[in-house]
Amino acid sequence: MAASVSSHQTRNTGRSPGSLLAEFAAVDFAPQGRLASIRGQNILLSLSRGAVFSLNNTAADIWRLLQEGLTVEAVSDAMVARGVDAQEARNYIEAALQDWERHGLIQPLSPPTPAETYLRQIVAVPGLCAAILYPASIAFPAATAFQHLEVRDMGVDVVFHLVESGERVHLFRDGHWVVSCSRDEIPVVVKGQLMTEVLRCGEYELALHAAALHRNGRTLLLCGNPGSGKTTLALALVHAGFGFAADDVTLLDSAGQAIGLAFAPAVKSGSWPIVREYFPEISKAPVYRRPDRRRVRFLVPDDPLPPVPHPIDWVVLLRRAQDVDPSLQVVAATDILGGLVNGAAAPNQELSSTAFDALCQVLRTANGYCLTYSNLNDAVELLEAACQ
Repeated sequence: MAASVSSHQTRNTGRSPGSLLAEFAAVDFAPQGRLASIRGQNILLSLSRGAVFSLNNTAADIWRLLQEGLTVEAVSDAMVARGVDAQEARNYIEAALQDWERHGLIQPLSPPTPAETYLRQIVAVPGLCAAILYPASIAFPAATAFQHLEVRDMGVDVVFHLVESGERVHLFRDGHWVVSCSRDEIPVVVKGQLMTEVLRCGEYELALHAAALHRNGRTLLLCGNPGSGKTTLALALVHAGFGFAADDVTLLDSAGQAIGLAFAPAVKSGSWPIVREYFPEISKAPVYRRPDRRRVRFLVPDDPLPPVPHPIDWVVLLRRAQDVDPSLQVVAATDILGGLVNGAAAPNQELSSTAFDALCQVLRTANGYCLTYSNLNDAVELLEAACQ
């Protein structure tokens, strides 16, 4: 349980008093939660996330007034009429709205009028062509994370529109609000929405939680839980001459072939010193934050391979540990299958018979290994020898 508003203190935004409230007042918001008072406690349930928040009495009063359809100005006037100091009322409302917007408890009903100057970026990933509209003030460097996916003269399936509102940025999909974020989360959020769109609408049998590299027209899949080193090992293999196809999600088609989602790898801060040995430019890449507040830098591929199906010849299960002797051991088909379905997603959330047949095709033709390593160079050397 998290407290939504515990005081009337507003964040230090660098704006004059009341300016942020004016920005909120310019947008029509819809509450996305249900409020109840139980045993003297104000409990707010997020309808979209299923999260529970505790509100103090002032925040609960603001929520109820907004839910009744009052404008931001009218809520402020109502609080003043009840004896609250005018500046204090504005401070309370600003703090509450900022908090609720960050948690997705309120969302704008429609995007404001687009800025006169904006950047239109058209990107293509397997099964999807999307237009992303950025206000000129926040377009760079955020748009550079997708520059390797840019295309021209293609029909657009969906339009994503980024809109500034105070310290936050709203993302709309075809005119409908999707999510809000801070400026330093923009590429992470856009990447996530593009991924969601592909998984929702793309034609595939299974989305594998695996990095994909190419060698001589064949695919190497790296499978492992978060933190197993898929991204750093994939980048080290690219440096060694492998072709980059995906660092996190690879689609499996009905023939058992792999199609990588070649989004720019998001390298976590703990891996920056390691990746810097292979790609010094990572040190100059902008720093962004994931929703969990972990810092990442995007390493944009210079020449990603076209997203066409390739046969899978190697499936490697990663086991990274400290102070272990490197080894690459052949594993049974059951282990390979377990590694492939771990974290995988199907279009209808259920493994179809066609998807199972595709997995069986991989098991029949691919070589399966378990890679145990602590040193990245040792891992690269073993995989280079195996993928001949």
